[in-house]
Amino acid sequence: MDDFDSAANRKLEELSHFFEDFWPEADVDLFESNLMVNLPGKRQYLINKHGVTRQIWVSSPFTGAHHFKHKDGSWISTRTNKSIEAFLQHEKNAHAS
Repeated sequence: MDDFDSAANRKLEELSHFFEDFWPEADVDLFESNLMVNLPGKRQYLINKHGVTRQIWVSSPFTGAHHFKHKDGSWISTRTNKSIEAFLQHEKNAHAS
């Protein structure tokens, strides 16, 4: 397993705990390289690693597709330069029911 795979797998594991702690009403399921997060109201995040681009891809039920590249020890949005955690916290704050 190369550095990308190790770093991405670690981040997916961390994100599963992040959702369990930060968004407790979510149903979180991490299977292989896919993190599925089911929210109330039949909304779902799908987060996975994409080996070809060496990114973590997030499909948000609120804002669509986002891509994060490993940079200086963090996963940073290719659009906004925000960390994946900052992005998810903003999503929670903006869209929590």
